[in-house]
Amino acid sequence: MMSSWYNTPISMIATRTAKTCFVYGTLMSEEVLQCLLGRIPRMQPKVILQNHSRHPVRQHVYPGVIPSTSTSASVEGALLFDLSSLDLKLLDYFEEEGVDYKRTDVQVQLPDVSSLDEDIQTLVTNNSNKDDNYLSSRILKTQAYIWLKDTAALDTTQDWDFGEFKRKHLDWYLQYTVKPCRDEAEKSIL
Repeated sequence: MMSSWYNTPISMIATRTAKTCFVYGTLMSEEVLQCLLGRIPRMQPKVILQNHSRHPVRQHVYPGVIPSTSTSASVEGALLFDLSSLDLKLLDYFEEEGVDYKRTDVQVQLPDVSSLDEDIQTLVTNNSNKDDNYLSSRILKTQAYIWLKDTAALDTTQDWDFGEFKRKHLDWYLQYTVKPCRDEAEKSIL
């Protein structure tokens, strides 16, 4: 009998590649990350994606982010650190990369460096001049899942609310979306 890998830390399954990803919707939830990845990666909240807007996907509880022509538009989310290749495969599978979303190179603005988690502050500061993923101590090149389908599928009159998602939909979402996706991914990509 094959054991389930829900609670197996990804670091035990795949080699770390220290990649990052900006998340702005359901993946900001530690519960969703734990269920999907089998662990909660290091995460920096209050990270900003400029010139984009976040909207609910019609008839769903999750959002999509699209580029905005407004220079004042921005999306607050979180930056996931230390993602392995397998983590990214799981995220791609979950986000239906290439169908619903496209994992796209973006630049995000980090909070004031002094407010960063100490380990993340050291990582960003030490790498700002060594690695072209780090443009400065506050601007970082990363990737994000940008909405790929027609914007008519988004309610562009509304902004998606993370707090409301957690209060009203998280338990249902974990049971009926994340866990089944993890089960399918286990069969498909491992």
